[in-house]
Amino acid sequence: MNQAPIRLAQFGMVNSYLVPEKDGLTLIDAGIPGLEKRVLAAVRRTGRPLRRVALTHPHPDHVGSVDALKKAMPDLEVLVGENDAEQLARGGVRTAPSRLLRGGDRVESLQVLNTPGHSPGHLAYFDERDGTLYAGDTFVNIPGLRVASVVNAVFPLPSFGTEDLARTVHSARFLLDLPARFLAVGHGRVLPDPLPAMRRAVELAEKNAPPHPVTLRVAATISRLSGMPAELADPTRWRTK
Repeated sequence: MNQAPIRLAQFGMVNSYLVPEKDGLTLIDAGIPGLEKRVLAAVRRTGRPLRRVALTHPHPDHVGSVDALKKAMPDLEVLVGENDAEQLARGGVRTAPSRLLRGGDRVESLQVLNTPGHSPGHLAYFDERDGTLYAGDTFVNIPGLRVASVVNAVFPLPSFGTEDLARTVHSARFLLDLPARFLAVGHGRVLPDPLPAMRRAVELAEKNAPPHPVTLRVAATISRLSGMPAELADPTRWRTK
């Protein structure tokens, strides 16, 4: 393997990825409902079975097709971080995890990395074969690369969903130690040769600067319209501590 990962993007911004393995395919994250149609089409096209879904975290835009895929393929494994299992069930996913993951585990060719912050049990996966780092929502690449702790008015929702800002920044810095050749994020395009951009994003997040007032007003408006908790628009929340 020496090419960019296979990205399945919904609406151009919600990403899942297919990873070829010797025994078939691994799907990293399961998008929003409807992704199962594209996944099943890819399975038919490649002639390779889908063996497992490995989740970075159980937020709704990453688990939306889990139940539909499990219904279509009853032997499908569903893997999630051990500290996110309860949240998976609370989020309405009926499928019980087949295996709970922790840092240091392996999922076929993928190294499992603990990257808590965006969710308590958030995971990243590193493919040593081609240097692809599947970082989930620790980083966001819309409109440019940033740590999810940094809100941006263009696409603030991943920041709203970040449960622990400081731990997210810590996890982002941890990922700088990997020899990544591609950065595959939950939202935005795959980034080749990503380490310089990742380092800049982490350093910006660590500066602790509060967001611009215009950004805060936009974030607060979106919070009200989306029905998200009001405290997520509190300016003091958008600072790492």
